[in-house]
Amino acid sequence: MEGVLRIPEREVGTKPDMSPATNLLRQVHPDFNPEGKLTSQAFMPFPKDEGKLSVYDGDQISAADAYKHYTEVLGYRANSVWGVSCAEVATTGLKSEPEPSEGFPSHALIDFNGHEERDFRKLAKKLKAYAIARGCMHSSR
Repeated sequence: MEGVLRIPEREVGTKPDMSPATNLLRQVHPDFNPEGKLTSQAFMPFPKDEGKLSVYDGDQISAADAYKHYTEVLGYRANSVWGVSCAEVATTGLKSEPEPSEGFPSHALIDFNGHEERDFRKLAKKLKAYAIARGCMHSSR
C-alpha cells in the first residue's frame, strides 16, 4: 500500500529474541560486592520482586550503557555489572525472558518461580559462579 508507514513488529511492543548466548547483565550494589568480591546476594530476587530478578538484555545494550542507565537514568546505586548467559541460566533450571517496557527496552528477567524459595540461595550461588568465571563486565572503579 502506498503511503502507509510500515513499523517493524519490535517497535510496536513485541519482545526481542534472546539466544542461549545472550548475556544477561546484572547491576550489583556495592553491598553485594564488598572489596570487589561478588556475593550470591547479587543474584537473589528480593521479596518485592516476586521471584523475578531484573537484568539487562546484553544483545540490546552494552554493560557500560546498562550501568549508565541504571545509575543515571533510574537513579539506583551500583558499582559493577556482572553477566550470565541465557544458556547458563537454563542449566540452573531457571528461565530467562525479555521484559521490555516503555523507556526500558533492554529489560529482561531471570525467573526463580517454580522453585522453592528455600532453594533461591543455592541457585543464586550457581549464577554467581558463572558470573565470576566470565569476569566483571563493567566497573565504576
